[in-house]
Amino acid sequence: MSTAHMRPTMPDRTRIGFFLTQNFPIVTFSSAVEPMRAANEVQRADLYRWSIYTDGGTPVRSSSHILVTPDGDIEDITEELDILFVVAGVPEELTGLDRLINKLRYLSRRGIIIGAISGGVFPLAEAGLLDDHRCSVHWYYQSAFKERYPRVEATSRLFEIDRSRYTCAGGTAALDLMLTLMSDDLGHTVSNEISSWFQHDRIRNVNDEQSLSVQKTLSVNSIPVTKAISLFRQNIETPLSMSDVADNVGVTVRQLERLFKIHLQSSPAQYAMKLRLARARELLLYSSMPVSEIALAAGFESPSHFSRNYRREYGCAPSEHRRQRVSGQG
Repeated sequence: MSTAHMRPTMPDRTRIGFFLTQNFPIVTFSSAVEPMRAANEVQRADLYRWSIYTDGGTPVRSSSHILVTPDGDIEDITEELDILFVVAGVPEELTGLDRLINKLRYLSRRGIIIGAISGGVFPLAEAGLLDDHRCSVHWYYQSAFKERYPRVEATSRLFEIDRSRYTCAGGTAALDLMLTLMSDDLGHTVSNEISSWFQHDRIRNVNDEQSLSVQKTLSVNSIPVTKAISLFRQNIETPLSMSDVADNVGVTVRQLERLFKIHLQSSPAQYAMKLRLARARELLLYSSMPVSEIALAAGFESPSHFSRNYRREYGCAPSEHRRQRVSGQG
């Protein structure tokens, strides 16, 4: 698939719309808007204009309870926009999306570039607008997304630009996406100057991955431990035996256990179990997969084995956790 943009030549101004859902992440929204404000100031020109839309045109609160008043309702979004971004939070809070999905399909048919930031990828995927496209999906609900939308090529990159679809994992990655687009419009010198305004010493590109390495994330300096954790993550559905893991990283099982105890205060088996349960929890909360299928996807030999371990880790049965989340209690 081509990585080429479908953006027109830079017009007198670029008009960008943002559709915000309830509980949208404000840090990622700000990271997308502020570079445009800075670009206008640096260039002393009205290069970028942006508008905010919500369902019904009513104010929405961010996930941090900051109230934002929009410029209009979803029906006020016109074909005059160059790009429309959907900014959303965690997928289980996205409800009543029929009007949005219909509008997205309409705008797409008319050649408007459609983008998504953070959980905004879910409405786009639901509308079928990401089928056979690369799409950046936040690591936290990537497994659930892949299960739900198999026709989408979900990646772990900070952002993706695939034809007329711009997607971003969220957080400060939105800043990198916008700076990359500005570099195309205004040149590297201007985009680098804007980047420096935000103490952002390097504009990360489409090849940059979301998550830090195990070594950086956990501050682990042991190569056998970091290699073992990578193997655990790569083999969640079909867990390896500890002897196989130890052989792969070049130590004995006893040495591996000692290293995990020193660096993580855990045994390798306990750590691997936590990773499998975390994957199961993600699928439980962000997908509609039956609990029995989730158990298999997380490498458990039976639903009862899965349920016992899940209850031990999270204090409730898997089905109970799902019910709590759906009802807004968990």
